[in-house]
Amino acid sequence: MARTLEARGATVQRMIFNAGDALNWPRAGGRVFKHSAQVWASRLAELTADFTDLLLFGEGGPYNRAVLSAAEGLGPRVWVLENGYFRPDWITVEQNGVNASSGLPRFKDGYPEPAPLLPDPKPVGRILPHHVVNITAYHVAQAVGGFLFPRHASHYTASPLSQCLGHVRRYFGLALQSPSRNDVEVIAARGPFFIACLQREGDAQLLRYSRYADNTAFLAEVMTSFAVHAPKAARLVIKNHPLDPGLIDLEAVTRRLVIERELQGRVDFIDGGNLAQLCRASQGMVVNNSSAALSALGFQTPVKVLGDAFFNFDGLTDQQALNDFWSKPHAPDPALFVRFRAHVIAQSQVNGNFHEPRAIRRTAEGVADVFERVS
Repeated sequence: MARTLEARGATVQRMIFNAGDALNWPRAGGRVFKHSAQVWASRLAELTADFTDLLLFGEGGPYNRAVLSAAEGLGPRVWVLENGYFRPDWITVEQNGVNASSGLPRFKDGYPEPAPLLPDPKPVGRILPHHVVNITAYHVAQAVGGFLFPRHASHYTASPLSQCLGHVRRYFGLALQSPSRNDVEVIAARGPFFIACLQREGDAQLLRYSRYADNTAFLAEVMTSFAVHAPKAARLVIKNHPLDPGLIDLEAVTRRLVIERELQGRVDFIDGGNLAQLCRASQGMVVNNSSAALSALGFQTPVKVLGDAFFNFDGLTDQQALNDFWSKPHAPDPALFVRFRAHVIAQSQVNGNFHEPRAIRRTAEGVADVFERVS
């Protein structure tokens, strides 16, 4: 990204808050910041005065949140990069916030005809191995060099080490489970079902844009409503997040809630499975504010959103109360979804990926193009 912007005449600097940042910036232009996050927030106007643009990855953590909270009073424009709304071939680039803080319209008339014409995206290929290597190297460097940044404030609710160990344990557990457990045909053979998608525990979107403190609270409300108001023949499939670190045994939580709500034999917990196949086979999906809902809408699956999401409006998602959703779920307007997707991609998405080596250069070029268009 820095090389791309410099080739177009920009001067680029990067804030270095920890040793992981330093590892990822083996070049000139790094500005080391070793003070507390509170000092960072109080000195933002001074530290950013000479810049035209500030670029953040995600909204999480005290450093990024401080910038976003002060964005309107700062001189430079504030951009947020995030994983794409329509993954895996897109990333998100928006000003002043993403997801529930997005400036995208929250009403159907905000996505008019004609829909923008979009080029076919180039597939980004296999991402996960590169993602794992990058994030592991970053956190190992951060841990080893932690003594150099004693005031650094992490934005994780659980330490990177505990998350790493949790991922390893979960990975081996998944390798041992029977493939039939997540098989859509096996699940569908048991009867008509709804999906409830969990989010990554501690994720910023769960914590910032939700009335639920965690997945347990979300599950409790969904299963309480399902037990009382869903048709007796209906089943509920709880789908774990694919990147859940496994620090909380959400399957055990589900089993406990099943007993408390007398739902024995009507609830499945799956860790894996093909989301597209599940969407097509299901009666509907319930989410907090997960982008899994966008995949479901693309398959004409009814979606009920319980959190704060920019795509939660009449015509796309079901606007009934959750208690009514189970009996008569409302499917999205297919023409509206086509327009919505095209407008969202045109206004906020760049074809590419942050980790796949062959995609990184064109991803950076695409982000730079967005900056130039808005200049």
